[in-house]
Amino acid sequence: MSQPVVQMTAEQLQSLIESVRLAAVAGASAAAPATLHSKGSFTNCTSRFGGQRDHEAVEEFITSIVTYKEIESISDEDALKGLSLLFYGLASTWWQGVRKEAKTWGDAIALIRDHFSPTKPAYQIYLEIFENQQRDNVPIDTFVCQKRALLAQLPEGRHDEETELDLVYGLLNIKYRKNILRQDLKTFRELLEKGRIIEHNNLEVEAEQNGPMRGSKRTKRCTHCNFRGHTYEECRKRKSSNEANE
Repeated sequence: MSQPVVQMTAEQLQSLIESVRLAAVAGASAAAPATLHSKGSFTNCTSRFGGQRDHEAVEEFITSIVTYKEIESISDEDALKGLSLLFYGLASTWWQGVRKEAKTWGDAIALIRDHFSPTKPAYQIYLEIFENQQRDNVPIDTFVCQKRALLAQLPEGRHDEETELDLVYGLLNIKYRKNILRQDLKTFRELLEKGRIIEHNNLEVEAEQNGPMRGSKRTKRCTHCNFRGHTYEECRKRKSSNEANE
């Protein structure tokens, strides 16, 4: 059986060819972004470091830029080249002098730590841990966070969580220790949860003590002269007025 013959005019054929061409161009344009990869850099990174010799500040900066590097898929080579964008002040001057020593991204991170946050000997960290106990006005979250940050600077594996709890528990304010037994705690999370409950209850007690006392005896006020301190029956002015009228 013969196939039907499709007849087209010259205009219809030209229109069909143009449609096919436009479709091909659109398909190529849509596929192009998938094959192009933008080159990541630290240009839009908001983290900056000025050279302060503070362990927490250094670790916060390093964590921030390492995370940014991973999210933006910045290569080690490009990250090393763009690291100077994140320094200012003393850190910028320092980097100019040592940048040749950093052959890799890992070298750069190690140089930052070694210069601005050198590893403290264990005995010094212990001294800082036991340097002060929790003051009455310091929230338990803040205090525990500070002590755990110091414990994290000890050599890895030095203490398990139970031992760290022993170290921190003894430094807590007495208002926590008298309401939370050490043997009831297995983790820092449990300590914080129980501590927050104590703080909340203490705030309620303080609010009740500082607020107006219910059922308290009100100051007497005379309805005749409107002065405080006596009643209508005790009012001398009223009595004098009555005696004068008599």
